[in-house]
Amino acid sequence: MKSPEALILTKKRYLTDDLEKDSEMSINSQLKIAIDGPAGSGKSTVAREVAARLNIAYIDTGAMYRAITLKLLRRRCDPVDHGRVEELLKQTVLEVLPGGRVIMDGEDVTAAIRAPEVNAAVSRVAELPAVRRKMVQQQQEIAAASAGIVMEGRDIASTVMPQAPHKFYLDASLPVRAQRRSQEQQDKGLPLSYENTFHEIKERDRIDSERSHSPLAITPGTAVIDTTSLTIEEVVQLILQRVNRQKD
Repeated sequence: MKSPEALILTKKRYLTDDLEKDSEMSINSQLKIAIDGPAGSGKSTVAREVAARLNIAYIDTGAMYRAITLKLLRRRCDPVDHGRVEELLKQTVLEVLPGGRVIMDGEDVTAAIRAPEVNAAVSRVAELPAVRRKMVQQQQEIAAASAGIVMEGRDIASTVMPQAPHKFYLDASLPVRAQRRSQEQQDKGLPLSYENTFHEIKERDRIDSERSHSPLAITPGTAVIDTTSLTIEEVVQLILQRVNRQKD
């Protein structure tokens, strides 16, 4: 995905030895950071760390879509049954708590939403217009109520927080993203091969980019960071430095 209006951040251009101290970051109502990117780009880990450094809220919007997917799977609801999907959405109470915990209908589903069957189905569920409308509305309410927030997902800068003063898009080569995700799953004891993960992520990229409602895209004014050869700490520092530059 390319955008001539996007600003490309590189390690050479922005990583310096005289990094500004994190403590110099002041919390204010304008400190709202949108981070988008495809699977395996590192956005969740990076967003969580940036929020921790700035002592502001962190929201993983992907977890919200996963929670809805889990509910549909448990209720044996086929995503093509739009009427049933909308009925279940009306019955769902979803909370995303500090620390990344996800509570659905009073149950902590933080671990359950990472199951392989959820991974396999979330793309189909996330592209449903009814699901996106409900999730975007809730995410916008969360953002509006937060004094400072780092929100990450696939349509944050384009749809959820288009007016956010700090917008980033993380990306990496497909092989690297597949390797990261495969290793992540294996570390959790899930037997997912690199080959299967590669094809799963490739298909997820296609669905996310081609869906009619808020597709994954790079919006004007968004800083793009290629994380292929960067460490998590290097990406975090790139974001913190740019946030400071934009505030000055």
